[in-house]
Amino acid sequence: MRSSRFLFVLSCQTTRQDFSAAALGELTGRMVAWVGALRSWQLLDATATGPAAAAEPVRGFLLVSATDLMAAHRLAASRPAGTGSAITVVPVREVGRCDR
Repeated sequence: MRSSRFLFVLSCQTTRQDFSAAALGELTGRMVAWVGALRSWQLLDATATGPAAAAEPVRGFLLVSATDLMAAHRLAASRPAGTGSAITVVPVREVGRCDR
């Protein structure tokens, strides 16, 4: 079965001050476990961080494999609840190599 790639754009909906240190640590651990699960299921192809500026809403990117767009949305919805982040799913159009 062929799988497609999708870019998960992780954006922050709350400010960092909305979380206590303990809550932030717990949420970070849950997100790390989720990303680790994507990696162990061999669905995670790449990661990148967003801009360092605190005012920027984009916090990171995940490039994942899924069978179709609905599966990618279900995968994005499986992220830990209460993280204060949203995930936008963007299909990646893969362009074939041109052999000359």
